Amino acid sequence: MNVRSAWLDTKNIALLGFMTAGKSRVGQALALRTGLPLRDVDLLIEAIERIPIHRIFQEKGEPYFRALESRVLADLCAGSGQIVSLGGGTVLLAENRALLRARCVAVWLGVSVEQVLTRLADPESPRRPLLEGHDPAVLVPQLLGQREAFYAEALGDDGIRVETDGRGIDDLAAEIALRLGLVG
Repeated sequence: MNVRSAWLDTKNIALLGFMTAGKSRVGQALALRTGLPLRDVDLLIEAIERIPIHRIFQEKGEPYFRALESRVLADLCAGSGQIVSLGGGTVLLAENRALLRARCVAVWLGVSVEQVLTRLADPESPRRPLLEGHDPAVLVPQLLGQREAFYAEALGDDGIRVETDGRGIDDLAAEIALRLGLVG
């Protein structure tokens, strides 16, 4: 189904949230449901650098990655009418949060610490550079606690929060499409 809402002429949909919240997978399902193009920031960065995210962190460092992430986000936000799947830490920089409020309707995919740890234990879960060499049971609650205020700030006035614990990808995409007026 190809759907168009008037606000999509000037804004994007930005999926944000902590690692394992489902931003990429929900983005894919939402794109299929709405016909809107999906732009995954992490995948775009990997294409630019020609190496996986975890190697960018290892070889060039987090500050380099965050600067590149900000440039990719700014380029995407120059356009409109697309779904943008963000990395979990995109909201760390104030200029990114401001850009998200100005150019996107943000959707915060909320996830509990317990659910993050369960999802990280899945052998199919991708490598998480921030967790390498650390105990996830210790670091995940710290990082999530630090980032929640940033996620909330990035929502602005028209963003929404959707809880992901115990829910399927298609169910989440359906709720988002409904709440953003992208169906019917």
